[in-house]
Amino acid sequence: MAINAANNTLPSGFDPSAQPFRLLGIDPAATASEIQAALGRARETHVMPEKSLAEASAVVLDPVQRLQSELSFPLDSTPDRVDLFYTELSTDASDEDILQTSSQFAPLSKANFLAHHAVRRGASSELLFALIDAHNSIDGMEVYQVLQALRHRAGWPPPSLASMRDGLNNLLNAHCVAVIGAYDPLESAAEPLLQSTRHILETRERPLIQTHSLLLEAYRRANAQMRSKADQQVDSASQALRQNPGDASSVESLAEALQLWSSLWEPLLLANAHEGISDPKANVTPDRIFDLLGDLCRQRQYGTAQQVLDHALVAFGSIPDAAARFAEVGEILREMLHASSTAIMQDRDLAVSAESSRFRHVKKAALAAAVLLVMLGLLVAYRTLDGGTAFSVSAPNPPQPAAEPELLPPVGKGQRFAREYVRYCRFQEERLRVVKQQVRGPEDIRAYNALANDYNSRCSDFFYQDEDLRLVKEEVIAKQKLLEADAGRILSTWRWRTNTVGVPTTSSK
Repeated sequence: MAINAANNTLPSGFDPSAQPFRLLGIDPAATASEIQAALGRARETHVMPEKSLAEASAVVLDPVQRLQSELSFPLDSTPDRVDLFYTELSTDASDEDILQTSSQFAPLSKANFLAHHAVRRGASSELLFALIDAHNSIDGMEVYQVLQALRHRAGWPPPSLASMRDGLNNLLNAHCVAVIGAYDPLESAAEPLLQSTRHILETRERPLIQTHSLLLEAYRRANAQMRSKADQQVDSASQALRQNPGDASSVESLAEALQLWSSLWEPLLLANAHEGISDPKANVTPDRIFDLLGDLCRQRQYGTAQQVLDHALVAFGSIPDAAARFAEVGEILREMLHASSTAIMQDRDLAVSAESSRFRHVKKAALAAAVLLVMLGLLVAYRTLDGGTAFSVSAPNPPQPAAEPELLPPVGKGQRFAREYVRYCRFQEERLRVVKQQVRGPEDIRAYNALANDYNSRCSDFFYQDEDLRLVKEEVIAKQKLLEADAGRILSTWRWRTNTVGVPTTSSK
């Protein structure tokens, strides 16, 4: 992997020749007079430009500024290990050579050593893991005691324990930013970061995972614009496929856009899934594909819809909620494809053959299509509003103020639900109660049961805070009319109904 050209000039904590103590030929135990003498010698030998020497001496002579330079120095290493730390490895040194050398250092020195070489060469997943593990192994109190002893010998006041801890956090952040910035092109960071993320999550060591999250955050900030462009590519490809659903090249363009989107997002999505976090920005593209699937099914382009679904299942496999929803759609779509393979689906406005055997196939396929459209209509209703995903099936005009977030809970039992999940369960319970009152005939029953089964898989058994449940129950009462309107919208998507279903103006409690 190449070094990003913009990062060829390394920060002082990463470039040994620019490390202030090393540049002046001293260590952190040097007194003020020893620093001045070292400065004079460095000027005489012209080891560095005058400006660099002046800046280095100013830093180490300032009790506050010198802390970061102390922490980037191998201060927790013995003198012979300090020399080893500054011995340059060859540019073609293997990861094995780097890791073997780094194993001889104490954690702080090891972290600095690994960061220096990771920035120079572009880090493999092994180097990324080793860097985070080294930072996680640093004992703050041991480092503080070393600093106290060094400053005492040098005649400097010791830093506070809090400032020293802040300094270690700053060092970790600086390492993460520099390591991510060294990849060229930036998207080449995705694969090694994904592998290191998997490795770290497999350890199940909470402190290590938390330390690694800072590396992921640096990656998130660095490729935010790139991920936004990938989302736009998916949007453009989706629009092209809507206009020409039978074009194989359009499907291929969408597949490529989804693959790029997935590769850029996957390290972040993997960590989010482990932490049970839902990133609203990550839901935009899956929802866009749900919209596309709905349009393709309305156009009866079931084969193309299946191709899109196949690519979506791969792209969104790291988003548990989206993956589960796509899998549910896939089951119905497969039934539609099977049913439609034995009989040509008739337009609902055209006469259907009275032959009983063919009619059964047509009716089965039509029912499957209707159920799929109902499900898609519900799934695409989850949208990002003020940092949460809100359910809304009301008309888009006039604009409504953002509601309290309502999140679709994951499938399962015995889980502890935040208020957003409790809100979905109580709101959906009320919607289904109203829908049930309007169920007529076998098609309605099957569609209702599909919704009820999905609800039960998520909301039949969960733990909650009493205060959350109390507030949500109040919201159900306050939003009764809106929830009834939601129910009416669900009913309106049942396309086998020949008449518009009215929403009841009153309902029994």
